[in-house]
Amino acid sequence: MRMPSIARLPHCSWFPFSDEPVLSGLWYIPKLCDPVFLFPEESPDQKWHLFAHSWFGIHHFISGSGIAWEPLKMVEVRGHSPFIFFDRGTWYLLYEKHDAPIPILERGRRRVPRKERLKASRIEMRSSNDLLVWSEPRLLLDSRDVTFASDYLDQPRVSRPQLIPWNGGYRLYFGASHLLLPDTKQKVSRYFAMAEAETLSGPFIVGNGGRPLLEPMPDDPYRNLGCGSIKVVPGVDGLAAFQCGASWNPAACKSMTSMVMLLSADGVDWHLSARPPVLVPATEGWASRYIMSCDVRYKENEACWYCYFSANGKKETFPRYSRESLGLLLGKDPVLKKMPS
Repeated sequence: MRMPSIARLPHCSWFPFSDEPVLSGLWYIPKLCDPVFLFPEESPDQKWHLFAHSWFGIHHFISGSGIAWEPLKMVEVRGHSPFIFFDRGTWYLLYEKHDAPIPILERGRRRVPRKERLKASRIEMRSSNDLLVWSEPRLLLDSRDVTFASDYLDQPRVSRPQLIPWNGGYRLYFGASHLLLPDTKQKVSRYFAMAEAETLSGPFIVGNGGRPLLEPMPDDPYRNLGCGSIKVVPGVDGLAAFQCGASWNPAACKSMTSMVMLLSADGVDWHLSARPPVLVPATEGWASRYIMSCDVRYKENEACWYCYFSANGKKETFPRYSRESLGLLLGKDPVLKKMPS
């Protein structure tokens, strides 16, 4: 597929496909988070594919329409924040991983001794030729090699990886460190950073002089608490990013998130687009608490942007309990077409 133009993206109008989520977890997996998807023309079986994580790990879903989804399999136990990347005939799945035990999933399996578990957060990658059978994982980035990943934490943390080709090599964007929002204890990424390598096998070296690209800014109305999830969209004329940052709303006296658009020419220096937020939490319902993450892609044959996002909302009977589900936004450029004379 050809890369889209970023120039018109800030002018797009966005509207929800439905007031209800397109995909929700079951009672024992109440949260589906960090979706990433493929169009039928990008997959080997001409179906829609979507990956998201629950507290169990990374789940793989398929669809004939992009609306009604069926579970296929679990890809990676204890994996988080998947990202799918296609390069030279192979699909690559990136994700965050740490080896905390899940006893219910380890029944009947050989348990890894506690002393052999790698608790450190890390970014791994697996490859596939058909999206069904995956290779053994390969380590891309260890949180212990990222100095700021341990800021304000007992253990370092890297999260939400995404990979793009860049200047003949590869650029790995990721979140680093995290924080708990003061009023709800919702966990969000503190920093946004990158690492670069000449080949997919690495080594990936943290760029920008070993510093984050973005961090919380007190005067930024959309990320004065934390950077949150940031999804980069490369184009032929630059890069855009959809940020679900965390901020404090002084009028409402509570923390909040909004999906806003960032722009960059080089992927290092980012600035906020002049357009209003793409999405803010609803006043009530399943997406009334936080907008947490998204994946955005352009469907050329429909001249339309698809944005699958994860959001959560309170349950009135259990105010502290939140359920995270996946919704769909569609983006269209409102430029008027010329009428035939």
